[in-house]
Amino acid sequence: MKYSQMKRFLMEHKDSMKPPYISTLDGILTAGGELIGYQELEMDSPYLDVHEDTSYTKDYVTLHSHEFYELLFCRSGNLQYLIGNTRYQIRKNDIILVPPGTSHRPLFLEQLREPYQRTVLWINNDFFETCKQNFFADTGSSQYAPQKQLPYVIRPEGTLLNQIDQLLAALLYEGSTMRLGSELYRMGLFLQLFCLFYRMNDHPQSDIPKPENTGLLDQILNYIELHLSEDLSLASISAQFMVSQSTVSQSTVSQLFKKQLDTGFYKIVTQRRLIESKNLINSGFPLKEVAEQCGFCDYSVFYKAFVKEYGISPRSFRTREKETHDFY
Repeated sequence: MKYSQMKRFLMEHKDSMKPPYISTLDGILTAGGELIGYQELEMDSPYLDVHEDTSYTKDYVTLHSHEFYELLFCRSGNLQYLIGNTRYQIRKNDIILVPPGTSHRPLFLEQLREPYQRTVLWINNDFFETCKQNFFADTGSSQYAPQKQLPYVIRPEGTLLNQIDQLLAALLYEGSTMRLGSELYRMGLFLQLFCLFYRMNDHPQSDIPKPENTGLLDQILNYIELHLSEDLSLASISAQFMVSQSTVSQSTVSQLFKKQLDTGFYKIVTQRRLIESKNLINSGFPLKEVAEQCGFCDYSVFYKAFVKEYGISPRSFRTREKETHDFY
């Protein structure tokens, strides 16, 4: 489902979510049992989409990834952000850039003192990579490399912040009016943003926020990241980090995940494995091999988990992504 279609559907049913559709934490469930997952929303444009989002309450957002770049310009809100296995404390005017296939989610560790407002850009992966190739080819210097990655979080200041704010405002305006040539105009605006980010990365004109202090949670998340194909249970994690547990339901690890991530340990492990499975599918791995490498005991268990999380089968997902890539 396209983002615009989802927004339109939610606006039409904002007063009540009556059957045959039921709103859930992971998306919208149809009367036939099909899940239209929020995290599997597709872009409207083959190049970039822009919209604004506001959360007024402490929302629950699952660990997820996208098949495109996601850029968030945080205008307000008190929260942390988990990207991969690293947590960041987010401030007003911070910019978050999440590459395709990278797990991420906001962490609302306390009630919001103010609405969480952000301007959101979704950028097609192929378009982004083309911009990168052209940018570095234009530098005429061997010190630049197309592989150079932008940091996950940057904190622009002064004139640079004003430039970025004005470009985002223009992008939002063009996206709302859709006048003649709006698609091309928005691409031009984004190219300016793109150049600012990479210039800033090479000659810092802003702070690069440091990750939160590494604690037990961060160590466990990093361990999960590196051992997705292995046994990942509360018992094995507790033994690995020498954390005592009286019972599984009341273990230190379990409580830590509930408190810091507002979800269960096994849910995070499954979501992280499924995100990696999408990356492997997109890389051309056979589906049964994907299930094994991501730590699922057999293909049927992987299949059921994938459909439950994304509302689409692994095979259909592979076909859809291939068609999208071929279209571009």
